[in-house]
Amino acid sequence: MRRGVLAWPYRPRIIPPMSTTALSPSLQDVAGPPEWLRRAAVTAAGMCAFFTMYLTQGLLPSLQSVFHASVAELSLTITFTTLAVAVAAPFSGIAADRFGRKRVLLVSLAGLGLSTLLAATSPTLHGLLIWRAIEGLCIPGVFTATVAYISEEWQPSEVPAVTALYISGSVAGGFSGRFIAGMVTAHAGWQAAFVVLGAINLLFLLLIARGLPASRRFAASRGGVRAALSGFALHLRNPKLLGTYAIGFGILFSQVCTFTYVSFHLAAPPYGFDLKDLSLLFAVYLVGMVATPLAGKLAWKFGKRRVFVAAVALGSGGMLLTLLSPVWAIVLGLTLSSGGVFIAQSMATAQVPTLAGQSRSSAVGLYVLCYYLGGSVGAFGPAWVWAHAGWAGCVALVLIAQLAIGVAAWGLWKPTPITATV
Repeated sequence: MRRGVLAWPYRPRIIPPMSTTALSPSLQDVAGPPEWLRRAAVTAAGMCAFFTMYLTQGLLPSLQSVFHASVAELSLTITFTTLAVAVAAPFSGIAADRFGRKRVLLVSLAGLGLSTLLAATSPTLHGLLIWRAIEGLCIPGVFTATVAYISEEWQPSEVPAVTALYISGSVAGGFSGRFIAGMVTAHAGWQAAFVVLGAINLLFLLLIARGLPASRRFAASRGGVRAALSGFALHLRNPKLLGTYAIGFGILFSQVCTFTYVSFHLAAPPYGFDLKDLSLLFAVYLVGMVATPLAGKLAWKFGKRRVFVAAVALGSGGMLLTLLSPVWAIVLGLTLSSGGVFIAQSMATAQVPTLAGQSRSSAVGLYVLCYYLGGSVGAFGPAWVWAHAGWAGCVALVLIAQLAIGVAAWGLWKPTPITATV
């Protein structure tokens, strides 16, 4: 029997021969799937959460010729999704606390896969926007339920390693969703891209349903929506938390603005990137698989506040590099910018429970709401700047946002005797 399989103290006793058969099924249920399959399911859940969120980001120049819409209108295919994620995120945690982690996870995955498939039937941009919003409503249930499941169903010593697998899966999903969408669209059109990604989500649903056993340590919350809302009110009176929520807004605003409008920048002369080129460009996201674990080690040594400011400086330097003409400089700049964002996001997320003190789940839910609101504005808001000042204007906008969140973090996260490592 594997270590840690049984959750109760072991008391040796003699089992009569006739009871062996009756006991075997229950032992199999407790043992469940093998550990490698459980961890593969967690990685798959991380990928599913981010497969489709930004899948249109690299397709926008191509969709412009399909729907004959403006840049601002096309950017709504990202804004509608991230805005729906922001609205649903706090309540997905409430649902997972009430109805169970695995149940909410599987229902969310089914809704995400089906809505992605049905988005391919949209004859107009407005129809596509509706399905993109429905996708966004399903996504938060995937990551809130998975993170909670990990914390409950693995031994405390194993939680960091399993969580790292989930984060790596989310980074890989963010890249592969954009990459697959671009490659499939280049060969078979944008509808085929949605069909392929929807089918992948549903296949991963089967893997996750098989790989994650039923919760053994879940206890349903009886507080419901009223208790959660009282926690929200408490956090909204905490100035440091409010500032950290604004920082989260600025982090994703910067990232989404960068990768939405650099696609138009590189698709235009003199670069003329096609869909395949733009799809490969998103490989810079994979730096997050290195940057995120590194961020934790750096924070342990130098403190979250210093590491955050260094990450902002790294990302800002990368943005300045993208103003140079050579493609290698732009790619290097985007890589540094992505690394800075992933590190900054790790630091800001880690700060939220520390600053909240109590009702930490609702505090994180509000942070996620503000974070994705920033992504929504980052997709749609800079359209006017792009139309009047091009890529240089977008870079200036991102640099202003980075300066603002860097100054805010340095002022808000000052260490105290109680939180000396902040």
